[in-house]
Amino acid sequence: MRNVAALLRREMNAYFASVLGYVVLVFFLLVMGVTFAVILNYLTRGPTQMTAMRIMFSMFWLPSLVVVPMITMRLLAEEKRSGTIEMLMTAPVREIEVVVAKWLGAVVLYSLMWGLTGAYVLVLRKFTGGTASLDLGPVASGYVGVLLIGQFLIAIGVLTSSLTKNQVAAGVMSFAFVFAFLLVLNWMDYLFQGGAISKLIKSLSAFEQMEDFARGIVDARTVLLYLSATVWTLFVTTRVVESRKWR
Repeated sequence: MRNVAALLRREMNAYFASVLGYVVLVFFLLVMGVTFAVILNYLTRGPTQMTAMRIMFSMFWLPSLVVVPMITMRLLAEEKRSGTIEMLMTAPVREIEVVVAKWLGAVVLYSLMWGLTGAYVLVLRKFTGGTASLDLGPVASGYVGVLLIGQFLIAIGVLTSSLTKNQVAAGVMSFAFVFAFLLVLNWMDYLFQGGAISKLIKSLSAFEQMEDFARGIVDARTVLLYLSATVWTLFVTTRVVESRKWR
């Protein structure tokens, strides 16, 4: 994996050498800024057990539906369309290194986006006077949850990008998978109330897991689930990329 660092620099340059990285960044900050303002307006209407950051973390799915497809759709699809994937594969790098570097590049950009929302924490501390209503423990675990779920969704996006030469098709497939995992799975919980199926759905629901993270609960089983799913997804993506050798 010695070439991953060099490939990662290539990916980050690709994001910020074009307008894509800036457009996605501005879009994300705009959506989260409006969401944060709405949350604060809601909290000023009366007492509630929810905190601003906990509500914001519960809205993690909103930008993910658009941001994840946007930052992953070009990763391998564009390489195939332009033919640069052939040159990349003939370089002294392995397929797994290419896949991991592209995934890491998207994860770094995604982490940067959410990192900038840390400014909201500073705003809250200033206007609450640093009171106990802003417990930094749940805030930190909330960010862990957002990034843990996000990096898995990005792995899904990299996989869909490896399946086609068309960026738009890759983006649509990524959106469909993210939509199904985040929202359809959550809606299914209302269809199966009680029983083993309901328990299974709850254990896989990102909303249920994010609720725990936002309350300061970091379950090792959830962490292992997402890391294992990410490794498996990247493995499948690598196999897809390797299959080009036999065509």
